[in-house]
Amino acid sequence: MADEMSRFDPETLRLVARTVFAAAGCPEGEAQAIAEHLVDANLAGHDSHGVIRILPYVKALQRGVVVAGVTPSVVRQEPALAVLDAANGFGQPAANAATDRACDMAETMGAATVLVRRTGHVGRLGAYAERAAARGFATIILCNAPRPGGGVIAPWGGRERRLGASPIAMGFPRPPASPFVLDFSTSYYAVGKLRVARNKGEPLPEKAVVTADGTPTDDPNAYFGPPEGAMIPFGGHKGYALNVFTDLLAGLLSGGGAEYPAPGTDEQGGNNLLIHAVSVDAATAGRVGAGSLPEAIAAYAAWVTSATPLDPAKPVMLPGEPEAAARRARMRGVALDPRTVAQIGEAAAMVGAPAQL
Repeated sequence: MADEMSRFDPETLRLVARTVFAAAGCPEGEAQAIAEHLVDANLAGHDSHGVIRILPYVKALQRGVVVAGVTPSVVRQEPALAVLDAANGFGQPAANAATDRACDMAETMGAATVLVRRTGHVGRLGAYAERAAARGFATIILCNAPRPGGGVIAPWGGRERRLGASPIAMGFPRPPASPFVLDFSTSYYAVGKLRVARNKGEPLPEKAVVTADGTPTDDPNAYFGPPEGAMIPFGGHKGYALNVFTDLLAGLLSGGGAEYPAPGTDEQGGNNLLIHAVSVDAATAGRVGAGSLPEAIAAYAAWVTSATPLDPAKPVMLPGEPEAAARRARMRGVALDPRTVAQIGEAAAMVGAPAQL
């Protein structure tokens, strides 16, 4: 399938995405924020959260699942806690604003938490950890994804869909290098990675799906059905438990809920978030020991990555370094498969946009 891939300049992809969302009714700033986020996901090596999402987003907008031009409202504001309601607006601008608010509050309080309910799909969660790290804040971010898309994961020991993919991200500044970033789904894979594999006609690297009768498989089509299968949680019961806590802390605590009605659909769902930001300067103001924090981080990174790699061609890397490497490589062009290109064209045609790749 590799010979069928086409490469596109990142700025061309941003222009196409921005044009599509503007034609769909998004204000200019909102269309720009969505486009930049999606293309950055491709650049970071996470194609599952990149421009492959344009068509599902446009469909969600036209069905009224997500609403253009909505500004989140403040439900509650305390010195170190805020609760926001995004009212089903697009997730990227809402999550950007929530991340900035958490950092602004933590700048004063040392640490702060922002809960956000009822956003559209926020995309790659690690982007918000990177956004905060650029301002000098460490973060823990939890996300759940209730209806209308239904569940995607079978609970540990079960076979029907009951839970969302529920990603978790963490970030830590590492100047002058790119930040440490952890970003993973509590499902074995993000659903978007199944879409990428399905579009490419490739099997999954692992048997991360169970068919409707509970048989493990590496066929992404078995997840989508019919009859629909289910994803399994990563790490067995441990990933399952983390998944439950994303529902509790991001979904139920925010007031956004954790309902995953059956049957599931391939429709793009929304998100609820918990964003906890810590001011690194405030936390380390009384630091003891020799050297500065950047020096300590550099020494720690050097120690960890000095381990002899199991594969000499694959050096030991720290969280966030694979994304940084992908950005360097992909600035020369982002490879897309023919089906994804066709889906972007379909989205453009749906909103009457001239943007075609």
